[in-house]
Amino acid sequence: MLIRFRSWWLVVLTAGLLTGCAGGLVPLFSGPTVLTGGPRPPILNPNLLGQPNRNIEFIDDLAGLQACLDAGASAFGATLQTTNVRSQPDVESCRIGKIERGALVEIVGYTVVTEDALASAQSPTLSAVLPTPTPAALTPQGPQIGYVEDIQPIFERSCTACHSAAARIMGLQTTTYRALMEGSDNGVVVIPGDPDNSKLWEMVSQGKMPATGPLPPDEQQIVYEWIVQGAAERRAAPPPAPTQPPVAQAGAQQPARTTVGTWLTVGPGTKLTDVPDACEPASDLGSLVSSDLILPISCGVIPNDADLARILSRVGLRPAVAAATSGGAAAPVRSTSTAQGASAAPAMNENTANENATNENASQDAATTVAPAPAAAAPARPAAVGQAPIRAAALGLPAPSEDDPYLTPRGGFCIDRRLPDNTRGITAITFAPDGRMFLALDSNLARDVDPLILYDAYHPSRSVAIYDWVNNSSRYEEIFTESSRITGLDYSGGALYLSRAGEVGRIPDGGGYEKLADGFAVQSQLFHANNGIVISNGWVYISAGGVVDGYVEGPIVGIGEDGAQQIVSGGNPYAARIVRAPLSDLLAQRSITVFSTAARGVRNPYGITDDPAGRIWFTDNGATNVPDSISAGDEVNMLDPAAIGGGEGATPFYGFPLTLSGESPDWYVKPVVDLVNSAAPTGITWAYDTVYFGVYGRYPGLYRVGRTASGAAVAERILHGWPILAVATAPDGAIWIGMGAGGLYRITPGCAN
Repeated sequence: MLIRFRSWWLVVLTAGLLTGCAGGLVPLFSGPTVLTGGPRPPILNPNLLGQPNRNIEFIDDLAGLQACLDAGASAFGATLQTTNVRSQPDVESCRIGKIERGALVEIVGYTVVTEDALASAQSPTLSAVLPTPTPAALTPQGPQIGYVEDIQPIFERSCTACHSAAARIMGLQTTTYRALMEGSDNGVVVIPGDPDNSKLWEMVSQGKMPATGPLPPDEQQIVYEWIVQGAAERRAAPPPAPTQPPVAQAGAQQPARTTVGTWLTVGPGTKLTDVPDACEPASDLGSLVSSDLILPISCGVIPNDADLARILSRVGLRPAVAAATSGGAAAPVRSTSTAQGASAAPAMNENTANENATNENASQDAATTVAPAPAAAAPARPAAVGQAPIRAAALGLPAPSEDDPYLTPRGGFCIDRRLPDNTRGITAITFAPDGRMFLALDSNLARDVDPLILYDAYHPSRSVAIYDWVNNSSRYEEIFTESSRITGLDYSGGALYLSRAGEVGRIPDGGGYEKLADGFAVQSQLFHANNGIVISNGWVYISAGGVVDGYVEGPIVGIGEDGAQQIVSGGNPYAARIVRAPLSDLLAQRSITVFSTAARGVRNPYGITDDPAGRIWFTDNGATNVPDSISAGDEVNMLDPAAIGGGEGATPFYGFPLTLSGESPDWYVKPVVDLVNSAAPTGITWAYDTVYFGVYGRYPGLYRVGRTASGAAVAERILHGWPILAVATAPDGAIWIGMGAGGLYRITPGCAN
């Protein structure tokens, strides 16, 4: 719900809008001057197009709200209760209206009420508007940055792919304080108080780690300050607050108060609900609400409805109904991800208690369903694909944890290891109908590998092998060597088809490798090398990865769908998409031009498969280093071939990267399962009436999708393992997984938990 926009804010927002034309993307307006001051100004560095754009900056306390206003930007918050709007910064002053509980309001200023002002008059006149000072007695003595509060969330989001309890590349684990301080195989990585000699800071500051992309500058600064302050496990606890005096009785002489109160000025365009004893607002101070009744949310940019609903749910609220807004009906709440963690509502002090006592007309919680706003006709879009055809019931497994046993199945599954002596990474698996297994092999991806091998998609160290698993052979036979990185395999019509760095090819039975098409985009450092391949109903589908992260390189906001797609794909029409081609045309013409877009709005669609009904399933790796408060786009998706239109603009769009800016039009195709940020899903296969997929990032392992009693699709981890890259189904129905460290396992149901 939106209460008010300021005209200058709208100008800033439109400064990032772009339009497409024959000559490329052209800016409509020049960008504003970048703001300075404050801890994190709401205008970040120019994005990929060189346009300074506002970016959502979440805040969660009064200090952050004040810093936002001090920097010259508006802040946005939500009312924790039905909130009286006063003409003066005092609970005894007359009201000019009220704002409903759960409403989103714009805050344009703040007023600090000092002890002297409260003692001198019932309606104090302030000489100045100043930031609230922190009493020296309440200043924590000790480090203000702690591993648990500040560092661990960053490392869990950005470093788990390589340094979790399961991974521990170079012996380093960053996801617990004790393990991080123990260091790596080469010794300690954090020297408390000395960042210049700490290996951790060297790697972070130079952008060498995380491997998926450097941390944002503000997060790098947090790591630096943490080490400078002594690398404490937790922040220093503040001393107890002084005891507050009792609330004065009505009509009695009020003594001087020892607390400092802060009042917030809401925008003059705020739509207020009438109150019976309303008075005219004071001309000098405007419309004031107690800061105790406002939950700070964001600085500079209004949170979208999904973010707002998610944040309010943490304090037991829902967005207020549309009647409380100033500009028409509210948009429907679209929950795109599950809130991670919860926090209690702020404690109410004396000022809050007094203010609540006067809210005699407080409203109840808003209705759970909000009617959508009338909107202009949207462009023609393909019909929704409908509910994903998952029939398997959820197993009711607990949420994944770092403490789960390693390579121990849950949910009644059995595990059988093959090729026990193999140390080469397995990046793809497929089967011929007669049971032959084909493996794509790589260098070991779980050791301290040579970066020239790990990140070079063209390094000639890869191969394709055939493995006789029926006879339990401990050896495989290589049939194609000196290949670039292979990330997808499928068998069809007497030939093995390969998706590898930049091209698609095949190996006919008894023949050699044949290149069929090249020219796909490759971003080898991020493993974007056209990824998976599946042949279904006469079509070849490729999960074509993009070349731009969409967040690390700069948030993509303020531009249209086509412009965003152009950036993420690097201008390559065969990247950041699902593409397809008739198999007969590909074999006849052997050119990438036979491929066309089947779906857009993905970043790095890694694994791809089909089900018995011909529907296409794929995993998508979202953006890296994205705050958990918004979905980064790590997903499991389904594509119905019947929904594919006749042209680029008529193909289904899965939301990335526009969802990073808070946009979520109704024509987006929602994921079957929205995963935790930095999950990094990999291979996927259909088996036992549902899909199974691997995860190598956050909470790595093998996952199964099932439906809960309410009909919701959920992903449950049935095996904790790392790094699972290849997932395939054998002709007998068993699931096989291949790991970057060389492990090859057969997974079947039927074992006791």
